[in-house]
Amino acid sequence: EADFEMRNISATGCWVYGYVGFQVLDRYGQPLPQSLNWSTQSMFGESQPPSRILLPAGTTPLGVEPRTGHAFFNLFTEDVTCDVNKNPVATIKVWPPDEYRPLTIPAQSLSGLQFGFCGGFGVDPLQIQPLPGSG
Repeated sequence: EADFEMRNISATGCWVYGYVGFQVLDRYGQPLPQSLNWSTQSMFGESQPPSRILLPAGTTPLGVEPRTGHAFFNLFTEDVTCDVNKNPVATIKVWPPDEYRPLTIPAQSLSGLQFGFCGGFGVDPLQIQPLPGSG
């Protein structure tokens, strides 16, 4: 399980609603094979249904507490029974709901942990806060 934060660094507030698009890329910027399932159900529990979220202008930077004005989505993948080093992920493209241009981000957490997966993802809708117990 991985938690992602979406924030608004522009000078104008914006609304988000629904599910993000998500694609992992190799070190050459090429898409890695994957399947994606958008749902409110996962083996970790049930998330809230989609709701409209206002991201105000200039939200706090990532890693700053309290995390206000951010939207979150949780990503679930089976990464236990496979070799996550077989197809290493270098970058990730994330499409905010209703957008056609992705945001490209490094495939590691703020603490430096490398993102790994084994071909399939479950994605929760954007939420006001991460799922309870997720980190």
